Amino acid sequence: MKRANPEVHFAHYLALLKMFCPAVNGLIVFDQDASQIWQDCDQPIDQDQLPSLLPNFLRADIDSHVQDLPNGEIVELIKLRQQAFDLPLVLAVSTGNKSRSSIRQIATEPAFTRLSEMLLADYCQNIRLAAREAELTEMADELSRRYDELNLVYKAEDQAVNLHHGRDLLRQLVTNSASFLKVDVVYLYIAGKDIAMHKYRNDNPVFHASDLFETMRAKVYPLLMQEVSPMVVNNPGERRQRDIDPDLPFKFVACPVINAEGATIGLLATASQDFAAGDFSDSDRNLLEVMSKKASKIVQSHFDPLTGLENSHSFELILKDLLRKSCDRGVSHAIANIDIDRLAVVNDISGREAGNELIRMVAQKMTEMVRAHDLVARLGSDKFGILLKNCDLMTARVIMKKVSHAVSSLYLEWEGRRHEVSISIGVAPIGRETLSVSTLLDEAETARNVSKQRGRNNIHVLEVKDSNLLQRKEEIRWVGQIQDALRDGRFQLHAQLIEPINATASHPHYEILLRLLDNDGQTVLPGSFIPAAESFYLMANLDLWVINQTFQELSEMYRDSSRQRLQVSINLSGQSLNNPYTLASYIENKLEEYRLDGHDICFEITESAAIANLAEASGFIEQMRELGCKFALDDFGTGLSSFSYLKNLNVDYLKIDGSFVRDIVADPVSESMVSAISQVGQAMRLETVAEYVENEEIRQKLVEIGVDYGQGYGIGKPILFRDIQAVMAKSA
Repeated sequence: MKRANPEVHFAHYLALLKMFCPAVNGLIVFDQDASQIWQDCDQPIDQDQLPSLLPNFLRADIDSHVQDLPNGEIVELIKLRQQAFDLPLVLAVSTGNKSRSSIRQIATEPAFTRLSEMLLADYCQNIRLAAREAELTEMADELSRRYDELNLVYKAEDQAVNLHHGRDLLRQLVTNSASFLKVDVVYLYIAGKDIAMHKYRNDNPVFHASDLFETMRAKVYPLLMQEVSPMVVNNPGERRQRDIDPDLPFKFVACPVINAEGATIGLLATASQDFAAGDFSDSDRNLLEVMSKKASKIVQSHFDPLTGLENSHSFELILKDLLRKSCDRGVSHAIANIDIDRLAVVNDISGREAGNELIRMVAQKMTEMVRAHDLVARLGSDKFGILLKNCDLMTARVIMKKVSHAVSSLYLEWEGRRHEVSISIGVAPIGRETLSVSTLLDEAETARNVSKQRGRNNIHVLEVKDSNLLQRKEEIRWVGQIQDALRDGRFQLHAQLIEPINATASHPHYEILLRLLDNDGQTVLPGSFIPAAESFYLMANLDLWVINQTFQELSEMYRDSSRQRLQVSINLSGQSLNNPYTLASYIENKLEEYRLDGHDICFEITESAAIANLAEASGFIEQMRELGCKFALDDFGTGLSSFSYLKNLNVDYLKIDGSFVRDIVADPVSESMVSAISQVGQAMRLETVAEYVENEEIRQKLVEIGVDYGQGYGIGKPILFRDIQAVMAKSA
C-alpha cells in the first residue's frame, strides 16, 4: 500500500475529533502494514509499546480496543474499513492519563463515525491519485527508456534521414550498432556504391579484422545473395558447413541489405572473436535484421540504384543543411547542374541499356575528377548535380572545366557503334544571399540551360549579380502574390475529414486547409507560398484571414437549422503565438460576431511552435478553453522531447507526425513510435489523430494500435469547405 501524501487532512480531522470528543489529546495514524504515516499528540505517547500491540490487534476479530500503557496513558486502537475486507487505516487515539471508567470508547461516538467516514474518503482518494501518478510516472519512465534505446540504435529514423548525408547516416548507424550491441566490430558493405565501413568497440581494433572484412565481401555476401536471409555463425563447424575458412577467429551475424526490388545489394554484420563469452542468439539476429532493414531504407532513400550516387532527394536535403550552415558561418560554396548531351539519341539508336551504361561511365568519371570532399549526385535520367564545398565561383569554373574535359574524352562502344560523350554545365553560387534550396536549384538549372543554348560541351557560371536578380524576383513574386491574394480574395478554404477509427464523435470533424489561386486560376498548395510568408512575417495575417473566413463560412452553413453541426480544426502559426492576447481577443470577437459556439472550434499548434512559445501558448490555450475551444498538438513525436511539455499544455488531441504513420506497416520503428504516442495519449486521456493515412492497410494497423482518429487520402481527400454540407448530405 502506498503512503498517503501530505494532502490528506489528518490535522483537520484531529481538530474536529477534539471538538466532538474533548477527551482526545492526540492521534497516531498507521497503514495496514502497521507503518506510522502521521502523528500529532499534546503529550508524548509511549510509542515503543504501540508496535508490539498492533500485530495482535490487526489479527484480532475486533474493530476497536482500549489499551492501558505502562506509563498510565490510555490509547484506543481503531480499525477504519472502506469495505468489509479492506483495512486502509489504523488509528491510535490518545486520551491521556484519565481513568478508563471516566472515558467512553471513541469508536462508539456518533460523531466519530461521521468523521472517520470523511477521513477514510479523503485518504482513499489520495491513495488512488498517488497510484495513478505513480502509474503515469512509471509509464513515462518506460517510454523514456524505450526511446533512449530506439534513439541509440536508430539515429537514422525519418527525422534524422531528412537532415543528414546518406553515407553519414550509414556511418552513424554502424557506430550506434557497435555501441549498443557490445560486439567487437560492426561491418557494413554495399556493393557497387563504394561503401564499406566498420566500427570497433570503444575504437579498439581487433586482430585479423582485415581477414574478416574480406570474408564478408568474398564469401558471406554471395551467400546472402542466394539465401536473402540472416546468417548466424558461432563456431568453426558452422563456418566449415558454409565453405567459410574455419580458422577465421570470429563468430558473427550477417544480414542482407536489400534494394527496392528486394535484391541483396550488401550486408550488415556484427562479429566478436571466437574466445568472446556467449554465442550469438536468435535475439541478436532479430535485432541486427531490424537494423539492416534500416540500412536498406537509408540506401533506398538516399542512393541512385544505377550509379550508386546520392539521389535527388538526398542531394536536396544536403543542400538544405548546407544553406543553414552557410547563413550561420558566412561560408561560400557552389553548385553545378550537369546534363548529358544527346542521351536520348543514344537510347534511340542503341537502346536504354546502352544509355544506362553511358550514365554509369559519366557518373564514375565525374566522381574521379572532383575533390574528395565534393559531392556528385544523380538528379534525373540524364541530369547530375555536384556540390562544390568551400569553393568560390572562380575555383568552381576551373574544376568544372576539368570535369567537362575528362567526360568529353569518353566514348561508348556498343554493338559496333561508337557514341561520343559531352555534357552541358551550369554553375551557381551558394552564400548568405541564397534564399532556399528550390531557388538555388532553379539558378543552377537556369545557368545550365544557358550553357545548352550555346551548344554542346559548354559551361555557364551564374554571376552574383544574376543570382541577386533571381532572388529579388523570387521574393517579389511570392510576397506580392500573397498580398494580392489577400486583397483580391484569391485564397480558398479546403477541408479534410478527420475520421474516428477507434472513437465516437458527436459531430463530423474536419481540418481547414489553405489554398491560393494564382492569376490563371490554378490552385497553389501551401508548400509553395508558406515558406515566403514565414520568412517575411506574413503568417499572422494569413492566420487571421483563415479564422475569419472559416467562421464566416461555418456561420453560413448553420443558418439552416437542419444542417449538421461540425467541428473544425484551424492551424495557428508560431508567429501568431508571439502575440497571444491580440489573437485571443480577435477570436473571441469573431465568435461573438458570427454567433458560433466555441465547442465547434479546435486550434492546432505545432509541437515546435508550442515549445518555442511555451508560456504564451499555455496562457493562450487556457484563455481559449474558457470559450469552449479545443486544442490539438500537431506534428507530435518528432523528437519525443515533447512528452515532458504535455503537463504544461492543456490540449485535447495529439496529432501523430505523418513521418511515423506513412511507414507504420513496413517499419517496426515507426510502429513502435506510434504505439508509444498512443499509449501516452491514453494514459493522459488525450485523443490521438494519425496523419498521412494513405491506404486501408495503414488504417487497419492504426486500429490495432488503438489510435482514435485518422486523416489522410486513404480516408478522404481535401474538398472545398463550403461544399462540406452538400457532400455529407449525399453520403447520408
